[in-house]
Amino acid sequence: MQAYRRFDSNHAFSYAVNLAKKHNKELIVYEGLRSDYPWNSERIHRFIIEGMYDNQTRADELNINYWTFVESKSNPARGILKEISKNAVAIVTDDFPCFIIPEQTAKLASKVGCPLYAVDSNSLLPLSRFAKEASAARILRIWIHKEFLKGIPEKAKPKWRKEDLADLNQNSKPPKGFGLPKDLDSFLKTFEFKDLVPPAKGMKGGRNEALKILKTFVTKKLDEYETGRSNPNRPDLTATSGLSPYLHFGHIGIEEIFDLVLQTATEGKWNPERMSHQKPGDREHFYSESSSVGHFLDELITWRDIGYLFFWKDKPHHINLENLPDWVKTNFNKHKSDTREYLYTLDEFESANTHDELWNAAQTELVKTGRMHNYMRMLWGKKVIEWTKTYEEAFQILEHLNNKYAYDGRNPNSYTGILWCFGLFDRPWFPERNVFGNVRFMSSDSTKKKFKMKSYLEYIGELSGNSDSLFHD
Repeated sequence: MQAYRRFDSNHAFSYAVNLAKKHNKELIVYEGLRSDYPWNSERIHRFIIEGMYDNQTRADELNINYWTFVESKSNPARGILKEISKNAVAIVTDDFPCFIIPEQTAKLASKVGCPLYAVDSNSLLPLSRFAKEASAARILRIWIHKEFLKGIPEKAKPKWRKEDLADLNQNSKPPKGFGLPKDLDSFLKTFEFKDLVPPAKGMKGGRNEALKILKTFVTKKLDEYETGRSNPNRPDLTATSGLSPYLHFGHIGIEEIFDLVLQTATEGKWNPERMSHQKPGDREHFYSESSSVGHFLDELITWRDIGYLFFWKDKPHHINLENLPDWVKTNFNKHKSDTREYLYTLDEFESANTHDELWNAAQTELVKTGRMHNYMRMLWGKKVIEWTKTYEEAFQILEHLNNKYAYDGRNPNSYTGILWCFGLFDRPWFPERNVFGNVRFMSSDSTKKKFKMKSYLEYIGELSGNSDSLFHD
């Protein structure tokens, strides 16, 4: 397990079970956590390890031989996977297309003496079904809907039973140094993380928390999703799922979200015949008669897949502005010398020290909670482009701040979300503007006119310890 960190509803685990049965071999599940990943922090480390505790509990329930390893200065991880796989007939892992995982998987495959299978558990549809990446969501939406009308692919087993895995655990013991820390707080104090980012108050990692959040969303917020998701507000008053961090770390799967949303919306067993065979491309009613369900599933599937597909076809180790469409690069070349009214350094951005109270609020939310309201995230990205000397500097600042603080950073969607601010998956807008040219422009003034911001700004003020600090009548 390196991306999809769960047993239930996991295609890689299902495939590994089948291989173990086919070869009459013991199944050993390894989940490790290295200490030297880019943008490492106590915030991310704790979230992942909390998920490992949940997995240990589930493994004990199912009698799975589950080996965990959390690297520390006194317990380095070098060569561990090669060592524990020396007698394996096969290794199964996740085919996650972003961050350090593609390179990590390729290096492991070159070092081990058995086949390594990387399994795509990224979406409802295997990403290999698409011949190329999509240039816009409206295009991919039609592709996805047409694929669904051919039939929904077989899903991973939603919930394992102990008897399903009988005889796969022969009680082989892991090497010395394996296992989870008994006292997580004390253990984390021994680390010297590159980034001093504490865990966000109230955030807890793991599958149990993810399933609880999903249940709350479908029962209390789903019906309001279409009309309530865009308005920035306190998280408990915003009709968003809050599942992005849990999807990123694989504590929950897209298939189980899809199923529960549709079962809840249809008040019974949903089946593919309920899809609109007449309207591929209709984001509101293709999956369900409920437009709120339609909009949520479009975000969950179309907008999530477009980011994963962007990485999938090339699996680049590093993303930069060279990945933008030609029209954007031509546009930026034309406007690169435009005068910037404001210029800020990384430190000023990071400390939310700009002239713009909405931007400062968004950055504060990111730093304090590890999340940011989606509309504010778009505005946040657009303003950094406007207030830096070059487009390249803007991208580097956005990548750094997002990956350092966001629980769902280091993900295909977080990267393509940043690149959307630069024009990816978008179209030219007119008239041309300073710095942006034909790339879509957003302003704080228009945001204040579009939404009632008082509640959101008061919430951010409370995060900062002063409920009046960010709102002015």
